[in-house]
Amino acid sequence: MKFTLSWLKEHLDTDASVDEIADTLTLIGLEVEEVADPAKVLGNFRVAEVVSAQKHPDADKLQVLQVNTGKETLQVVCGAPNARTGMKGVFASVGTYVPGIDFTLTKAKIRGVESSGMMVSERELELSDEHTGIIELPAKARVGSAAAKALGLDDVVFDIAITPNRPDCLGVRGVARDLAAAGLGKLKQDTIKPVKGSFDSSVPVKLEFDTETKDACPVFAGRLVRGVKNGPSPDWMQARLKAIGLRPINALADITNYISFDRARPLHVYDADKLSGGIRARLGKTGESFDALDGKTYKIDEEMCVIADDRAVLGLGGVMGGEETGCTEETVNVFIESAYFDPRRTARTGRTLNIISDARFRFERGIDPQSEEFGIEQATAMVLEMCGGEASTVTVAGQVPKANRPFSFDMRLICRLSGLSLSDRKIERILKALGIALEGDGHTRKAAPPSWRPDLSIPADLVEEVVRLTGVDRIPATPLPRLSGVAKPVLTPAQKKARAVRRLLAARGLVEAVTWSFIPKDEAALFGGGDAALALDHPLSTELSQMRPSL
Repeated sequence: MKFTLSWLKEHLDTDASVDEIADTLTLIGLEVEEVADPAKVLGNFRVAEVVSAQKHPDADKLQVLQVNTGKETLQVVCGAPNARTGMKGVFASVGTYVPGIDFTLTKAKIRGVESSGMMVSERELELSDEHTGIIELPAKARVGSAAAKALGLDDVVFDIAITPNRPDCLGVRGVARDLAAAGLGKLKQDTIKPVKGSFDSSVPVKLEFDTETKDACPVFAGRLVRGVKNGPSPDWMQARLKAIGLRPINALADITNYISFDRARPLHVYDADKLSGGIRARLGKTGESFDALDGKTYKIDEEMCVIADDRAVLGLGGVMGGEETGCTEETVNVFIESAYFDPRRTARTGRTLNIISDARFRFERGIDPQSEEFGIEQATAMVLEMCGGEASTVTVAGQVPKANRPFSFDMRLICRLSGLSLSDRKIERILKALGIALEGDGHTRKAAPPSWRPDLSIPADLVEEVVRLTGVDRIPATPLPRLSGVAKPVLTPAQKKARAVRRLLAARGLVEAVTWSFIPKDEAALFGGGDAALALDHPLSTELSQMRPSL
């Protein structure tokens, strides 16, 4: 799970340093695998302006540029077709290591013309595979300033390992909640507000399951937004997606990817004009197939949960959407899907078809089953903000799964199981910061875990949470109690005699031989064995195929 520092601070009000955040994450069980600072990696790359661009005297595809670096004007030979007078780009001076080509620049002559440095492409900075031209920065970029800031790559990136029992931390807000509970800041108030629909959706939603299979998709929410204008997502969103290794596609696709990492809430957006009739969640049928967004065609079986319209399968529930109803720049009307899919069925489908996706990664671990409402509201708000349009009312099929069952919790259990002596007030603060509702007075309370924590079901789980967020290193080291008296003898008189004989014979110079119970058939025949009655049905090898007839 990757996220940037600025992204985290959208949910967490904290003044903690990068090192403090990284140390705290590891201490509370969200192990930090890497902290990357692109600004340091790109420290030698600067914003530069092309003062002039002239054709190379001896090469048709090369240009000789005069580049203003902020300190001096240098001559650079460049082969990029988009290099031109007045543009601003990223400059690497002599002595700079360029990661995309694994080379440290030196002053060189290219076709007889001296070149002092390089104007670089996105591939040469390992930002993408784009290398047909050099990076073009906005006109407002200041010449001589750090290229990382101009590129929006001055944000520290955390990469943490998430254990299978913590699906809530596959979203940045879940990570922020844990840090706040550990005392490293305050969780900001949720800003998601319902969007009032101005018309009824014309796309009906249905769940077509029987009693035994209704858990495949217990709830499905949908909303139609018409009159949108799809295009590139905002720079801030593209920068965050790029920082965590995702390729920006368009505003509609980027919104769903962003919410998946922001709230651990996978969504899908369909081009509504490509739908035939209503949308339904059902089990697949033998012989069905669909073209997925990864460009591959997959065969469906009767155990898979699919999303379909009146004509064909549109996608695999919780795994991947289809290419045919995907959104493009021509998309005008969209249908937003926010549903809950069974983790086990999702995992089986993904394994059967060998599909690995961010959606499957979250659904098979168990997303918040009550998140379909805030997921569709957040997506609607972002679509309206970035793409415009008009939203319908929300259509919901099925029922939201029930939250975790409340249970009785004795706060004194923490000291008894862990040795940590904490006040009831501190225990209450930690549990409430995690979203666990406590009712009652005294040591024993009624505890109701939040819907986003499927791993909390018994009192011992709450003990683990308190210990984890207080610090496992604070558990006192206490030796085990020393048992009184001498342990009773466990050997029989015959065993004692056998042991004494062994020790006596070994002391006299004899060596004990521990031999195999199985030997080759030819050797067994030499000692009266080798017959079928003493042969093994399934020997480990031909050398161990016969029971030994004698010592």
